[in-house]
Order: sequence, then C-alpha cells, then structure tokens
Amino acid sequence: MKDVSLFTPFRGERYADPSSLERRLAPPYDVIAPAQRAELVARDPYNVVNVDLPEASDGGDPYAEAARVLAGWRAGRVLVRDEQPAAYVLKTSGRFPDGSMRERTGVFLAVSAEPFSKGRVLPHERTHAKAKEDRRRLMHATGANLSAVFLLAPDRSGKLDGALRRATARSPWARCEALGSEQAIWVVTGPEAEQLAEAAGAESVYVADGHHRFETSVLFRDEAPAAWKEGATRTLGYVVSFRDPGLVILPTHRMLEGAPLDADAFLSAAAPFFAIAPTRKEPTLSVVFEGGREVALAVRPNARWPKVGDQPVHPAVRALEVAAADGLAVGVIAASLLGKVPALRYTADAAEAREAAREGRCACALMLPSTRLEAVRRVADAGQIMPPKSTFFAPKVPTGVVIRSFDAPL
Repeated sequence: MKDVSLFTPFRGERYADPSSLERRLAPPYDVIAPAQRAELVARDPYNVVNVDLPEASDGGDPYAEAARVLAGWRAGRVLVRDEQPAAYVLKTSGRFPDGSMRERTGVFLAVSAEPFSKGRVLPHERTHAKAKEDRRRLMHATGANLSAVFLLAPDRSGKLDGALRRATARSPWARCEALGSEQAIWVVTGPEAEQLAEAAGAESVYVADGHHRFETSVLFRDEAPAAWKEGATRTLGYVVSFRDPGLVILPTHRMLEGAPLDADAFLSAAAPFFAIAPTRKEPTLSVVFEGGREVALAVRPNARWPKVGDQPVHPAVRALEVAAADGLAVGVIAASLLGKVPALRYTADAAEAREAAREGRCACALMLPSTRLEAVRRVADAGQIMPPKSTFFAPKVPTGVVIRSFDAPL
C-alpha cells in the first residue's frame, strides 16, 4: 500500500434539512438499547438508527433492509452528497455526564484504514469477532461508513486546536439540541479543510472509541467490491485534540457476581497486594461490601502481579487502577475466595454499583476513578492493551452528522 496522508477531507452525505438534525441524530449503535432504538425511530422515520442499527420488520435480513432504506433516502434527497471534499467540524456543548459544563470540538475526516502495525493509528483495547462481523456485513450492504471512529491527536504543536478554533469562529451550518447536548456543525472546504487534515495527522493518533469499527474497516479494505475499492482504503474518523479541555473519560465500575463476600476475609487476602485505608479521601480504587462498608485500596509497590500468558504485566498497565481492580482484586483475591474468577457487571453509575453491593445483590463492588488521558497514551505508546471497559469517553460521538460513502471520489 502506497504511503498516503493519514487524514483527508471527503465528500460527505448530509441530511438536506439541517433543522431535522435534532430528531435524526443517534448515539453510536453499540450503546443503544432496544427501548432507545424504538424511541429514536418513533421520533423520526429518517433517524439514522434505521440504517446504523437496522431491523427487518418481516424477520428478514436487517443489512439488506439498511441498504434499501439508505437508497430510498438518497433517491428522495433526504440525504445529499456534497459537491466538493470537506472537513466537518462538530462542537458538543452542555452538561457532561460528570456534571460539569463543557465543550468538546472535533472534526470528521477520512482516515486511512491501515493496520495498527503501521504505527500511525494506535489502539488500547482488544476487539471481538462478533461485533466486527456485524459492522462488516453492514459495510457490504450499504457501501458506507455510518458511525465514526473517535480518535485523539497529540497536537503537540497546537495546530489542530488552532484550526478548529478558526473554523468555529463563524456561524455554523447547523445547530441543534440533540442527545442531551447542543450540537453545532461547520462544513469546511478548500485549503482550510486541507489544513485541518494535515494538522490532525501530524503525529500518530490514538483510538478513543470505535476499535471494532476501525479494525473492520481495515479488513473491508481488502475485500471491498471493485467499485468501492478506492473508497474503502479509508474510513470515517472524528478527531479531537489532546488539548481540548472538554475531553472527559468516565469510570466504569465493577459489580462482581456471586454471594456477598465477607469483608474481613477479602481485606485479609488483599493485604499482601494493597495498602488499605478506611475512607476514600480522593479518587482511587475502592471496594464496597454488603451493608455499605467501603474501603480504599492502593497497590503496594512490591505487589506480585499474575503474568499475562507468560509475560509480566507492563509498567504502563500496572499503573492503572482498573488493571489493579481486574488483575488483582478480581483475578486473584475474589477468585481465591469464590473458587473461580467471578463474572462482572459494568456500570458508569456509581450509585447503582454501591447500592447493589450494599443490598447484597453482588459479591462486592469495585469503584474506580477515571482513567487519565495520559495513561491511555502511555499504554498505547507501549503497544499494550488495557482491561475491558477501561475508558468511557463522554459524551459519545453522534451518528448522522455526516455519512461517508465508498463510491464517492476521494
């Protein structure tokens, strides 16, 4: 594969009526529950969820249904394709899930669909075959990227941050209240779009969310039909600068399945691995037991970590509270008390996790602080992988702002 720019502008497809976006945007497909999907469809028959998370009413092929719906929207000019390549800037403003008022600004561009081994796009999560097969079948049916891969650019020069500030200094193409936030969209063309693409790809970027989508695009590139071959060398990315103060990672807490654990037995088994404090004075790992007792856990410098396969745990991973939770608190301590590694239930709602533990509806709950952005970067730079559910970047990047079709000229 010849060397190409990491990012380029592209000719996107957008909803022709910008005033409709409030009703037609949707969260990424993989966080939409059935009830929310039904609500989105009821809100507007042209909501993008109909093609990004398709259902066939007659029990037939949902991917064929997505292709049929998308073709109908194009024919009826519900969606229209831009005449020239563009970069699509999105600013999301409002009360973020951590309770703070923030703004986050990024840009939709076409990113090279290339293996992680090239080192220009760096992951921090493992993926699963089932989810990739779903996205693969949808790409084959629709010939389009619908949900974007959320990417982080180091932006050490500040050029991406500056270019985004200049782009958002004028009136947007569209502004709406959608998905709990204000969304503002700018369509940037010409040299300014090229500058955004160049700044975004000045250094290797990091996958924040959408590992499955990116890996599927890499696979699809090699199997795409001839008519889509050129277009399939890229996929849809949404890039945010590391400098953006609106970048938020929420913690995902763990509820361990099983009968309530005896707190004293757990803490006795934990003592060789963790220094134990009676209160949680600052954001750190803690464990909640039946009855509501909560204690903070800090990994001892000399703690013996179990190997991953035949390899020791990398220092960048050992520094993560979530790795201590999964690798030590769950994989060693709880496993020794329960006789097996317990299954986990995950939640971003701290009150939900604490209540489940307090009421004895789980063995215990592990409360986690947010994973820091620099920690994500260190793990990815080291070529390592974080435990599952280590990062919940919020808010999610909406689907439906722009669609990228494989048959559009690059």
